[in-house]
Amino acid sequence: MEQVTVELPTSIINALTAYTQGEQVSSSDTIKVALESFLIAQGYLSPSQKPFHLSSAPQGSGYTDTSINHDATLAEFTLSHKHP
Repeated sequence: MEQVTVELPTSIINALTAYTQGEQVSSSDTIKVALESFLIAQGYLSPSQKPFHLSSAPQGSGYTDTSINHDATLAEFTLSHKHP
């Protein structure tokens, strides 16, 4: 990562300070997010691909072969949880 120095008008500095204190975030992170959003909107930067993450369910279904017998498992689950 590289460092860049920028001069900003007092009005922007005051607004940035108020925002960062109110949201408890750093001015560096705030400027980075704002600049990234601007450059994406202008077409100069591609949106970053965030890694896809699935978290485990707190409680499993109890089935051990769901990936193999998906259709049967889904049908059984659906029939056992019918709603009126």
